[in-house]
Amino acid sequence: MNAAGRGTSLTVKLPALSGALLALAIGVYVYLADGAVRRSTLAAATLRLTSVTDQLADALRRSGTQLIASTRGMADTSLVAAFIDRPTASARPAVSAVLRPPGAAGRQIASAQVFDTRRRPLLTVGDSSVRAATAAATQELLGALASRDSGLVGRFLVVGDSIVYPAVAPRVVAGRPRGYVAVWRYLTATPQSRQQTTQLIGAGSHLYLGDAADNVWSDLDRPVAPPPVAVTGTGGVLRYTRAGPEGGAMMAVARSVPGTPWVVLIEFPVATVLAPADAFLRQSLVDAAVILALGMLIAWIAGRRLTAPLARLTRAAEGLAGVAPDGAPGRGDEIGRLSAAFDSMVRHVREAQQELERRVEARTRELQDRNEELESFAYSISHDLRAPLRAMDGFSQILLEDFGDRLDASGRQYAGRIQAAARRMDLLIRDLLAYSRMTRAEIRVAPVSLDHVVRSAVSQVEEDARARGARIRVDGDLPQVLGHEPTLTQVVMNLLSNGLKFVPAGRAPELRVRTEARDGMVRIWILDNGIGIAPEYHDRIFRVFERLHRQDEFPGTGIGLAIVRKGVERMGGSVGLDSEPDRGSSFWIELARADAGQR
Repeated sequence: MNAAGRGTSLTVKLPALSGALLALAIGVYVYLADGAVRRSTLAAATLRLTSVTDQLADALRRSGTQLIASTRGMADTSLVAAFIDRPTASARPAVSAVLRPPGAAGRQIASAQVFDTRRRPLLTVGDSSVRAATAAATQELLGALASRDSGLVGRFLVVGDSIVYPAVAPRVVAGRPRGYVAVWRYLTATPQSRQQTTQLIGAGSHLYLGDAADNVWSDLDRPVAPPPVAVTGTGGVLRYTRAGPEGGAMMAVARSVPGTPWVVLIEFPVATVLAPADAFLRQSLVDAAVILALGMLIAWIAGRRLTAPLARLTRAAEGLAGVAPDGAPGRGDEIGRLSAAFDSMVRHVREAQQELERRVEARTRELQDRNEELESFAYSISHDLRAPLRAMDGFSQILLEDFGDRLDASGRQYAGRIQAAARRMDLLIRDLLAYSRMTRAEIRVAPVSLDHVVRSAVSQVEEDARARGARIRVDGDLPQVLGHEPTLTQVVMNLLSNGLKFVPAGRAPELRVRTEARDGMVRIWILDNGIGIAPEYHDRIFRVFERLHRQDEFPGTGIGLAIVRKGVERMGGSVGLDSEPDRGSSFWIELARADAGQR
């Protein structure tokens, strides 16, 4: 494509392309339709040509039979029969009138003769030149008739500018010939009969009658040139070209006339046969031109409607990308300009992304440094905070043990409260550090034995369970899951601790651990007989510092279940519970089964 083509707008390209495709489709259709019409026209012409030729051949066969019968009738008339038996001069005029009657029928007869049994002429009427030209042919026919008792029709002969043909018949008495009659007629037809024949065959057609053996042909008016191809022994359509002003490509059908040496041939000019197909082609081309013009107009209108939003998008993209409309190499249409604009935007976005990645990487390193500093600070602060707390706890214990008898009830109460607050603060700091470690610690998920995890968690709460008179039951064999063993152990231990802690006074805690498979996952249930939790608090209790009871009712920091949720989520699982007040709680943890990827 040249530079001008690359810069052409889609508003022009789309109609041009649509028009080209439409023209191609119309051209293919017209070509195929014209071929189909031509084949159909030729097939119909062939069928008609064959049918009419067969009909004419049959009609000529009947005409030959009638001609023989007519000649035989002449020979059997009493005048001719008597003349053959006794030829006299007085009988000649009457016999001549029988052989060549007056009127139109007589004018068709060129020559007529009566012969005796030795084939000697007894009487001759008609044109002497015809008689002289046909003498040898007449004797040949009489020789062929010696073995027949009916009659014969002979081949055509050219005499001057006319064509004549014979019919001979014997006079038979007691099964033996007593003489012969030979009649030569002109091969001609009246203008009216020729017109009727043409109407029967079809306009533009030509009818020829010939003698294939001697290559003598006539159009029933005058001798004509023979066909340029052999016509005998063919049963199909002949195709050839005739010379002359009325020549050209021809299609023809020839049939031999049974009982005669004649051949009838009908030919059609191929141009005449295909004239309707040519008219159809011309009309199709006109229709195609109209359809193409309408298609181009519709394509132009549709193209403008389709490309208008694209043009607006292209201008907007160029504005965003800062690209000049004619500043992009390659295609200069809307798609090329839009592509260049998007390429520019992609380049800018890639550069911005790289810059952003560099900044994020720098900020990440900076954040990691700050996190390390904060972690170091948190451990330092926790150590520094826990030291005075331990001092407060220790000195409160010493005060109560060594000087308790010197303090009144209020003093001992205040000292005890200081000791409890110090211990609670120390526990809170330890839980906060545990939650912090849970959020930052590196966790690599791997197959973990639940049986080992549960036994480890139970052993860690065993002393508390024994003190509370609790019973912990583990159902069945526990499968392997994908998790982090220390984290999962911490999670299970926190849930067991809650089950031991949140039990009404006077009730021995009962805990049960069981599992169930769920579509490649394992759900671990930890059920207790504690105080239960109202449904509206099921999600709230997993938040940091969320407590539903006073410290004096159930001690704790409100961080244990937050650690549970954070740990399970970091292992790619989920956590929840089913619980109602005074009906215990059923906490569950759902993790992927270790062999799920192998099943």
